Amino acid sequence: MTVGAVFRFVEGMAWHSLRRVAACASTCLLALPAFAVVDGSRDADGLELTSSVMWQQIGDGQRFIYPPGIPAVLRRGAESRSFRIEQYYNQPIAPTMVQPYLQGSWPRTGEQDLTFDKAAGVWRGAFVTVTATACDKEAGAYGFRCFSDLVFSPATPTGTVGISLGVLVHDIEYTHPNSVFWVILPEEGPGVAETAALTPHALPSIIQPEAFVSSGADTTLVRRHVVRISLDGNVTLGSGFLIRNIDHLRHLFGVQVNQAADMTAGPKVFVVTAAHLFPVGYAYGALADAGAGSAAGTGPFHLGNLYDLDVGGHNVPLSAMLIGRSVESDIALLQIRTSELPALARALGARSPEAIRGLEIADRIDLDPSHDQTRMAIGYPAGLNGKQVQRTGRMALHEYPTEDTSNFGPLPKFKLEAMPGVDADLAEPGMSGGPIIDGDGRVIGLAIERPNDTNSLIALDLTGAQRLDLSAAGDSSSCGLRFNPFDRTLRLVRLDQSCDYGHFGSAEPFPLLDGDWTVQEVLGFAPELPPRNRPTSYDMVRGHSLINGHAIINGHAIINGHAIINGHAIIRSSKIVVNRDNLNHINSAEITSGFRLNPDSFRAFVPKGVRILAHRGQGEAPSALGELILGTRDNLLQPDFSPVYSIREFAIWLHRTAGLQQPYSGLLCLHGSACGD
Repeated sequence: MTVGAVFRFVEGMAWHSLRRVAACASTCLLALPAFAVVDGSRDADGLELTSSVMWQQIGDGQRFIYPPGIPAVLRRGAESRSFRIEQYYNQPIAPTMVQPYLQGSWPRTGEQDLTFDKAAGVWRGAFVTVTATACDKEAGAYGFRCFSDLVFSPATPTGTVGISLGVLVHDIEYTHPNSVFWVILPEEGPGVAETAALTPHALPSIIQPEAFVSSGADTTLVRRHVVRISLDGNVTLGSGFLIRNIDHLRHLFGVQVNQAADMTAGPKVFVVTAAHLFPVGYAYGALADAGAGSAAGTGPFHLGNLYDLDVGGHNVPLSAMLIGRSVESDIALLQIRTSELPALARALGARSPEAIRGLEIADRIDLDPSHDQTRMAIGYPAGLNGKQVQRTGRMALHEYPTEDTSNFGPLPKFKLEAMPGVDADLAEPGMSGGPIIDGDGRVIGLAIERPNDTNSLIALDLTGAQRLDLSAAGDSSSCGLRFNPFDRTLRLVRLDQSCDYGHFGSAEPFPLLDGDWTVQEVLGFAPELPPRNRPTSYDMVRGHSLINGHAIINGHAIINGHAIINGHAIIRSSKIVVNRDNLNHINSAEITSGFRLNPDSFRAFVPKGVRILAHRGQGEAPSALGELILGTRDNLLQPDFSPVYSIREFAIWLHRTAGLQQPYSGLLCLHGSACGD
């Protein structure tokens, strides 16, 4: 997968109330809550975050800057292992109000927890040190500064470390979306090919050339209802589509979202899109979170979570409010503000808000191989400056539902393959959230991912959403599934035998896994390939299969707001879009004072293995706890291991082998032997 980055900063953005907590003394570090629940919201006494950035001194007067959403990358041999998080507020706050949350790449064991050293004013752990927050008492030109340092030991395991900073106000904790940062420690060690014999995954069937058969649907009306979601009208986040009836999708969201959707009187219009357009704050806790609000200034999502829509070449500013998302399913729901419905109707050429039709979701996907299997993907590539495109692909019937995905949601996923002889990318950054349309002009799917090694697209199957039975799926300390696509961490909890957390939309039957598990996917750099130099088959790079390296297809960086360091603004423009092609120009022309963006932050990453970070409850704790797991096999009679090519594939292996007497002997660890040895 490519770690795409989005820095979304809107001045005056409201805070998210995570949960009511008892005031924490300066001697404790709050652990990342597993299933914290949003319990309401109110303004944090007018507190605003006016700037937030992380930076790193790299020597010779040079410093890397990491705005929120752009991951820091710390290589194993890096001399500088210290990062400073610097934030500016519109009013003074006490340092003890700022509470850090940390999720590491190491096992969750007591001896490796952080403990507070009061004399030194730092939290110390086996791998990371976090200084207590310090805050200026006097305001500078940009407000009141607070800062904290994060220092990594050279022994820190590879993986992704996340940190977020919450603020306690009247015993309620608020976490701003721009108070969240990630540090990727890429796996650059020996490849699995040098470690042990591995059997590559089977190559896909070769697509044979055939006559092009176009879909018979008139797409003019369909395309009119596909929108571009943006900030300030000119910065693309991704694509989405307008819809009037959300009954197909209600099962995917909580009661709070459905109540919010029904709250307003009169006509209701919604936008369906991908959840990964809106990065998840770490201390949200409950990642499949649900916002609720019917107007700006109410509910946990305020003015900062209003977005512009481009509709048929017309911009309708601040018209769509994010009211809910399911991160595991990668689907989000926005609602058009009542006050903006007339403007939306004019942009669509409709007589009135009541006349807005919206798109319809089909009841099923036609999988009959004798029928036309071409489908249309519609969206707004970020590089085309607001131009809408329509791309035609073909259903991969031999892979339905596809397992070639990193999505853990309950919806099945399907794959579109490029038509023979077509050179254009089927999916590009900016097309995330766009609809997949069948021959009758109805929506069958939502674009979410692109495998790195083929010209194809993975989409959610929306047709069966209303038939999902999610009543048994829990969200508690005894039952639940949470996947954070940013730090690549999966948590599975089943301590109650009545718990049913689902099967990830997989077609493979497997029993549910008992206990409480946390697993993290470990990333490494993908090989650098020239543009359009796609491999004709799955590559093996240093023994690692790229079969499931995926790009989140809105993966470009947007810097939209201030970056203030030591009281100085270091980015010249208020809005810039960054990608690999223009990075050198951005570093030389837009960023000042010896700062620059880290080129490694914009490289493509692929899974190199997984780590089991925690296990408790039913069953024996794995001997492989904390080890870098590179391969799996289903039984001891198999001489070779298959490479671990995604956290999803590994999770299914865990379920499939849970009943074996020696399951961990089926794992290949980095040291070159079975993890159970």
